[in-house]
Amino acid sequence: LSRVSRALQGWKKLSPTTTRAPMPWIFAALIATQMVNDGELIGGLALITMFLCYLRPGEAMRLKEADLVRPTPQCSFWAVNLHPSSRGESSKLLLSDESLMLDSSDLLRLGTFLDRQRTGEPDQPLFKPQYPNVKKSFEKAQEKCGLKNVKYVMYQARHGGPSHDRRHKLRSLVEVKQRGRWVGDSSLRRYEAHARVQQEEGKEILQVQLLVAAAARSLDTMFRAASLLHPAAALPPL
Repeated sequence: LSRVSRALQGWKKLSPTTTRAPMPWIFAALIATQMVNDGELIGGLALITMFLCYLRPGEAMRLKEADLVRPTPQCSFWAVNLHPSSRGESSKLLLSDESLMLDSSDLLRLGTFLDRQRTGEPDQPLFKPQYPNVKKSFEKAQEKCGLKNVKYVMYQARHGGPSHDRRHKLRSLVEVKQRGRWVGDSSLRRYEAHARVQQEEGKEILQVQLLVAAAARSLDTMFRAASLLHPAAALPPL
C-alpha cells in the first residue's frame, strides 16, 4: 500500500492536476446580456446567480421558488436557502440549509429580479428552463459576443465569483471560503485565482475589454428593463 501511495504522489508531480480558468465578471456580464437580448432572461439571471453565489450549475438549476427568501426588517438582503432539509436535500459534503445572501455590490437587486420571475408556485423551479436549454443558450450567446480568444463553460462562473470578490476586496478570504462552502484551504486555492482573471481579460484587445466593462456597469439597468417587460406574474414595481 505504501508503494502505491508513493507511486501516486510521484504521478501527481509528473502530471499535476489543472483547474479551470476563472470566468471574469466583465465576460459573464456580457454573455448574460446577450442571453437576455436573445430572449433568455431567466438563463441570464441563472448565469449571474451562479457567478455571484459561487454555485455549481446543477445547484442553481435545482433551486425552487421557495428557496428564494425575502428580506425582513432585521435583514435587508434577499437570500437563498441551498439544499433545504425539508426536501431531504444535501450538498456533496452532506450539508443542508446552507444560506447565501444576495448581497453582492455588483448587482444588489438580484433578489428582486429573481422574485419577478416567480410564479407563486413554491415547488416550481426558480429557473424554469432545463439545464440543457440554459447551457445551449449560454453557448449560443457566447458565440454572438465575438470574444475571439476566450471560451468558457458555465461551471467557470463558480471559479470566477470568488476570484472577482478577492481581486476587488469585496470579501475576505474567510468570507469567500464560507460562501463557496469549501472545507479545506486547498479547495479554496483551486477556485480563488484573481491573477488569472487578469490573464483572461488580457487575452482580448483593449477595445473589447472596455466594451464588455460597459456591459457589466449596465447590468442592473438591463435586468430591470427586461424584468419589467417579462414578469412571470403581476408584481409590485421595482
